[in-house]
Formats: sequence, structure tokens, C-alpha cells
Amino acid sequence: MTHVILDRRQLSLEYATDCIIVRAPEQPPRTLPLSRIDQVICMHSVQLTTQLIGQLQSRGIDLIVLNQRHEQNSFALFANQQRQVERRCRQYAWQQSLTRRLPIAVQFCRHKFNILNRLLTHTATGEALHQHIEVALRQLGSCEDDAQLRGIEGSVQRLAFAHWREQLPPQLGFSKRERRPPPDPVNAALSLTYTLVHQEAVRQSLRYALDPQLGFYHRPAYGRKSLACDLMEPLRPQVETWVVRLFNSGLLDRRHFSTRPGGCLLGKEGRQQFYAAYDEVSTHWSRQLGAGAHWLSRRIDRDCEEALCD
Repeated sequence: MTHVILDRRQLSLEYATDCIIVRAPEQPPRTLPLSRIDQVICMHSVQLTTQLIGQLQSRGIDLIVLNQRHEQNSFALFANQQRQVERRCRQYAWQQSLTRRLPIAVQFCRHKFNILNRLLTHTATGEALHQHIEVALRQLGSCEDDAQLRGIEGSVQRLAFAHWREQLPPQLGFSKRERRPPPDPVNAALSLTYTLVHQEAVRQSLRYALDPQLGFYHRPAYGRKSLACDLMEPLRPQVETWVVRLFNSGLLDRRHFSTRPGGCLLGKEGRQQFYAAYDEVSTHWSRQLGAGAHWLSRRIDRDCEEALCD
């Protein structure tokens, strides 16, 4: 996939003859051929014409708008994908039934725990977390309801963040996961990364004709695309490990961030470093999210086929 990331203020985008025209003050216009683009990612201050938005939709190009200061105001317009009514009807029925949704939710969590186990380093907290995960994996086999599963997964995630905290320089000020607003550089980097990954999870849901709103582990809630959150769960350990490496490698440090009343924000130089690094892993992560969506769609379809044969 070819991403176009537009991360400068006072940009305006318009359409002309199969191209995006990018205009910036006191600079000559730039031309980007639409035939080479799969996804456009821009900051919320970028201006776009409705003609361009229509062209993106008709050509199957996704548009993602990021608001770093107010994450909840980020949004995406995904190009029209295939739709299979039977699959979505079955998904709707399954997420309403505990006996249907719980095995799927357990599978997402089991996959997450196994990935986290493989990523652990040989430290005191890493060994403690490894032992806790082994217990949690056994508990999954006897899980009886949503609340019990959330308790198992939540305890693993809390220990995981304690482990990541041990791996990070203390001057970064990371103590726990806080989203709105992020109070420190690590939380700011996590929030930005998860916003991008979440949008890709939504896209993969739509690609496989699934409703991103209807989750199995994450229950439907106002403003939440629950299935996208489900698909992200197995990827979270990799995202968190990647963010830790950004700081431990020196690619990002405190000087790349500024703290304001609205929280800790990644500055322009830091965003350039961040997006370059993200581009290197985004294709792999996209495939993993797609694999999860594909697995779920096949599971639903098998049930549909069995129902037709009955």
C-alpha cells in the first residue's frame, strides 16, 4: 500500500486530471498521481475540496484525518468495499449471544497473550509477566462470561505496562497508560500509533464485509468501533514494543514533544521521524489485522454454510 502523509499546516488539496494538487504558501504546487496512492493521511488543519473527496471515494482511496490534540475528533472516510448482507446479519446475531461471542473473544485474547509471551525480555518483570500469562492462558479455558474475560485480560495488560515502564528511561515520565490527554511522551506516541492502527483495523473490517461497530470482546458502545478494537488486541504487544524501541533507540526523545494544557504533543521534527518509522511497519501490521478479519469472516461463513445444509 502507498500512503501519502500530509503533516504540514496551511496545506490545501484539490483534484485535477487524475492527480492531487498540493498547495502550500509561498511554494509551487506539487502533483501526486492518484493511480499510485492507496491511502491519504493528513492532519486536521489540511483543507480539501469536495471534488477531491469524491474522487478518492470513487477510486478506492481511503482518507484518514488525524487530530493529535483531540484524538476523538480523528476520522476516516473509507472507500466503498464489498458488502455481504448475510455475513453482517450473522455477525450481529453472534455478538448478541454470549455462547457465540465468548469463544471468539477468548481467541482474540489468547492470540494476544501468546504474542506478548514471545516478545518478553529477560528481566524480573518480564519473568513475572511470563508466569502470569501462563496462568491466564489456562484460565481462558474455563472462562464463563464477559466480565471474567475482561478481568483476565486486564490483569495481563496492567503487568505489561509495568514491564514496558521498566524498559523505558525514567525521565520520560511514563507511569501508566493515560489517553485523554496523554501526559507524557510515551503516552502521546502510543495514542498516535493506536489512532493509525485503529483506522487500519476499521478498513480491514470493511474489506471483509464485517461491521466495525459490532465487536465480540469489546462490547458495542457509543462512539466505539468495537470490532476494530477486537482486531487490534493481538497487535497491541507489538505496537507497545515498537513504541518502547522508538525511545530506547533514540529515534524519539523528550525534546521532540511539548507539554500544553491539552496534553503532551509530538512536534514537527518528531512527527517526521515517527511517520518514517511507522511506514516501515505499517504494511506488516496491516496484514496481521487483515488476517484477523479474514479468520473471523471465514468462521462466520462456515456457520452460514452449515445452516444452509441443515
